[in-house]
Amino acid sequence: MSTVFFNLRIDETLNDMLIEIAREEGRSKNKRIEYILKEYVKRYMQNSDAITPVQHKKKQTQRQYKMTRKAESLNSPL
Repeated sequence: MSTVFFNLRIDETLNDMLIEIAREEGRSKNKRIEYILKEYVKRYMQNSDAITPVQHKKKQTQRQYKMTRKAESLNSPL
């Protein structure tokens, strides 16, 4: 699994709390945030209304197909 780097701006108090929680659990703040995000995504995906990555890709593909068809119709002679 590759790692993506990004900046996250959060409230200073929240940051201090995350540091303390991570310290109590023997984790880094970064690993604690990653764990929190993974748990959120896991719960989100358990929701029956959630769109799975495969469904999302299928919807994107359908959308791209429609956009291509529209673009082709704009370029076709009458």
